[in-house]
Amino acid sequence: MKLIVFDFDGTLVDSRALILECHRAVFTEFNLPPPSPEDSLSLIGRSLELVLEQLAGPEAPIPDMVKAYGRALPQLRSDPAFAERPFDGVTELLHDLSRTPDAVLGIATGHTSAAVVPALDALGWRGLFATIQAADMAPSKPHPKMLLQALEATGIAPRNAVFIGDTTFDMEMALAARLRPIGVAWGYHGADRLMAAGASNVARGVDDLRDHLRDWMGSS
Repeated sequence: MKLIVFDFDGTLVDSRALILECHRAVFTEFNLPPPSPEDSLSLIGRSLELVLEQLAGPEAPIPDMVKAYGRALPQLRSDPAFAERPFDGVTELLHDLSRTPDAVLGIATGHTSAAVVPALDALGWRGLFATIQAADMAPSKPHPKMLLQALEATGIAPRNAVFIGDTTFDMEMALAARLRPIGVAWGYHGADRLMAAGASNVARGVDDLRDHLRDWMGSS
């Protein structure tokens, strides 16, 4: 069996509008200047409390801001203007992989379980994943625990597993867990940064990713 674990934001879905509006709403609620879009998006993938601390500073009321984010997220997600949107071809790829006899799918995300599970339900994807690892279940990326837990949950060895993500945090986590790191160029950190962080390949589009996975599954 082969385990294919995906990051969520920036890899499977375009969540830029949702993330930026959540940050704007939370910072405004606490009378703090909202961070620039560049700063906000550069930290996607890490746990929320670490993101907010870096953006707002350690003296900010981080626990209260995390709670405010948790209130804002579902409200904004219900608005089509802000809801996550799958990248073109991703839904078809996931369904095709889920029907592949020797493939098992997983998620490892900087979201908490309470945030990612409703998103997967809304997209109709939850049943496609045998393991869902989230930020409330392990230390923040790039710590490898989420991926180690995914391996344990599925009984699959690291040599038979890949992690697909769009940030350097994802590549570093995969390497730390001894999984093959595959980057996608349509997310938040760009192809050059992903290769420098250790990506074995960087897919330029979903068809390219499909080819990488086909080659990997055929050769390993």
